[in-house]
Amino acid sequence: MTSVRDAQQPPASSISLLYRDQEGRIDGIGDYCERLGSALRATGVDVRTVPWRFRGIDAGEGHLILQYNPFAFGRWGFAPRLPLDMMLLRRRRPDIRLAVMVHEPFVAIDSVKSLVMGTWQRFQLRAVLAAVDVVMVSTSSWIPLLPARCEPIAAPAGSNLPDRRARRNDRRRALGADDEVLVLATFGTDHPSRLFDHVVAAANAIAARHKRVMLLCLGIGTRALEGLDPAVTVYRPGRQSVDELAAGLSAADIYLAAFVDGLSTRRTTLMAALQHALPVVGTEGRLTEPDLRAEDAAIRWAPTGDPKRFAEAALALAGDAALRRSCGAAARELYDRRFSWELIAQIVLGALSTSPTRR
Repeated sequence: MTSVRDAQQPPASSISLLYRDQEGRIDGIGDYCERLGSALRATGVDVRTVPWRFRGIDAGEGHLILQYNPFAFGRWGFAPRLPLDMMLLRRRRPDIRLAVMVHEPFVAIDSVKSLVMGTWQRFQLRAVLAAVDVVMVSTSSWIPLLPARCEPIAAPAGSNLPDRRARRNDRRRALGADDEVLVLATFGTDHPSRLFDHVVAAANAIAARHKRVMLLCLGIGTRALEGLDPAVTVYRPGRQSVDELAAGLSAADIYLAAFVDGLSTRRTTLMAALQHALPVVGTEGRLTEPDLRAEDAAIRWAPTGDPKRFAEAALALAGDAALRRSCGAAARELYDRRFSWELIAQIVLGALSTSPTRR
């Protein structure tokens, strides 16, 4: 196992970002690599993306950061070749400093199926960690799940969208949303982590008080929301360019972020809402970091599993335009203070500057 200590290495001049080539599929971690790469290049670092395709790793020079989510590298998250390739690279190229960014470590165990997946994913991640010099995590909530000797460094995700706040008025006109329409937004990808009943409860509660409500279900793979009040106008655009997706998000008055494990700093959709100065209604769950939970000027919180409380938080924002403005301003201030790509790039460079201790 490798670990890090406080002694400093020379600044990174060349970085390779290693990730599984998704062959044209929309992929949040692939977008993350593009955004992080651009931010690192702005600091003067030479950055390239290296695809992993079951035939070894073209490491280049300098530093290499593996972008790790087990499901990106194998069916059911089973990818025994990946840690083997990392170990072989360690032996073949001792001049390269290896790092890993853990976007997701392994599944939680709550069934026989997840027991099997979770067990091999845990062994797989430990093997990856044994091959690297530096360990980063997208949320500090992952740190207790990793071996203490790794000394993981938290480096949050940023927004994968461009800033399109300037398009807000034009986009609202295109949607037919005048000043009397309250526009809600959520990313509606059909995934088990999404709590759609919370979104429905919030939209219905607001529709009962406001005559005109629009719900933007952004993202691909969205589905019809069961139990939604017919008075709520639903806009489901499906696949869009990042520019159009950002413009659509900018049109919202309130962003609804309901996750089964709670909001955390690994959620790029949260970062996009903060970037666009949107007041956020979010769920607090097992992965919500205490320091993020403290940011209650920008985010109105409700416990995961309580759609009524979530709806009440959304309704409070819907009924108070001044509160929405203050929360939106706090959201953008939070983004600039903690989650801009410029800051994330500096965190990554700082992590790479730590000196490894072989064990």
